[in-house]
Amino acid sequence: MRVLLIHPADFPDPNRPPPLLPANQAPPLGLAYIGSFLREAGHEVCIIDMKHGGHSREQLMDEVKAFSPGVVGMGLYTVTVPVAEEISRLLKDWDPNTVIVVGGPHPAGAPEECGRNPHFDYAAVGEGEVMMRDLVETLEAGGDMRTVPGLWFTEVPGDATSELVQNAPRGWIGELDSLPYPARDLLPPLDSYAMTMFQYKEWPATTIYTSRGCPYSCIFCERREILGNKFRVHSASYVVDEMEHLAREYGIKEIFFYDDTFTLDARRVEQICDEIVRRGLVMSWNISTHVNTVTRELLHKMRKAGCWQIAYGIETGDPDVMRDIMKGTTVDTVRERVEWTVEAGIEAKGLFMIGHPTDTPETIARTVEFARSLPIASANFKITTPFVGTPLRDMAAEYGDINTDDYRNYMGDPPEAAFVTNGLTREYLSGVQRRAYYRFYSRPTRLARIARSMAGRENLGKWFEGARIMTRLVRHQAMGPDKGILPTLLEFEH
Repeated sequence: MRVLLIHPADFPDPNRPPPLLPANQAPPLGLAYIGSFLREAGHEVCIIDMKHGGHSREQLMDEVKAFSPGVVGMGLYTVTVPVAEEISRLLKDWDPNTVIVVGGPHPAGAPEECGRNPHFDYAAVGEGEVMMRDLVETLEAGGDMRTVPGLWFTEVPGDATSELVQNAPRGWIGELDSLPYPARDLLPPLDSYAMTMFQYKEWPATTIYTSRGCPYSCIFCERREILGNKFRVHSASYVVDEMEHLAREYGIKEIFFYDDTFTLDARRVEQICDEIVRRGLVMSWNISTHVNTVTRELLHKMRKAGCWQIAYGIETGDPDVMRDIMKGTTVDTVRERVEWTVEAGIEAKGLFMIGHPTDTPETIARTVEFARSLPIASANFKITTPFVGTPLRDMAAEYGDINTDDYRNYMGDPPEAAFVTNGLTREYLSGVQRRAYYRFYSRPTRLARIARSMAGRENLGKWFEGARIMTRLVRHQAMGPDKGILPTLLEFEH
């Protein structure tokens, strides 16, 4: 069967001015994993990444008609639900028999909503590889869709009032090494993805997942519904094989490991480092992880194997808020592990959130000053967002005001906060976010670090882009925090 996988994004609006800076992009590896698994099972697969380059309605439908799929799968975040509904209308107008399946974070967190949505035939909850294969092959055989674990759908297609069918839940894939590499050949060229320049030193750079699942219980995390809390991994040899594959086939010189908690299994990370060194693989890489999971010895081994940056999810500088969000660490541990990281010769980056349920102006100020006091080279300050399926979403109404009507407010840096805790306002959160960036980057040494990071040895385009952005940053510093562009500039999936 022909299966089309779509990574949805807004259709271009000719009346909207172009963005100040290009959006941060990363290849949609989730769809690429599904694509390679389906292809290995004998199905014909096409992937359309609408976030790459932009697709008009006409361009999208031209590609759809050329491929003529029987099944279309879309990965959904909350912010992309409206455009996915429009895509579905276009597909059904073209061929009412096209089967439309949605998966990803939003269906995982809101399965009944997506299962009843008349624009979608099936909502898939859980990991997508085996589920999509089972769905496609059941459709081909004319089988009973109630036998496919993980699916939610209505008894009468397109009728939101008919009986909701909730199939048995699907278990997790235990042996990740059984999966083929993501089908990156079905995506646009890897070096055409516009990753933010603060995520890499060498170019071309791209992303890899080496694990799934996280045992931590942070109240704001939306990924647990998709990948679970059981930590599952690719072996060290699989990881380094994939790195060599990317270097050989795509000319990749740097890897960003997209795992939630890359260093959770320290022994495996040591094996990855040893294998990199043993094979003589020269490739820089960076990760994101939890501060609890690193040791001095591990950090030095990682540095020797090519790691140059670690992004730590710190979230807050207030001890009480740290406990309330169930981060599972302390501000003292954060400071110690960041200092160990810098001592090992690895750049540390801090990921913070403002507007937690128990935040106040005082705790937010404490967070900003804590960030300024750490030896971190850069920082992100995101406004806390209550994504569907998270404990934060369930408790949001008790602690403040939540706006679920405008899906745009669930993007990385929303037009306005989707959630505002009691005692604060949306205007305050927007202003304090800009002031946090202003306070953190007001030191010349940090602006100098940004300038240094823009230098790529073999990428003149990075120099030109860097000069343009530095001009804007200098203007930002001169004009003050209300004119800041740093939230956009430092966009990071957090």
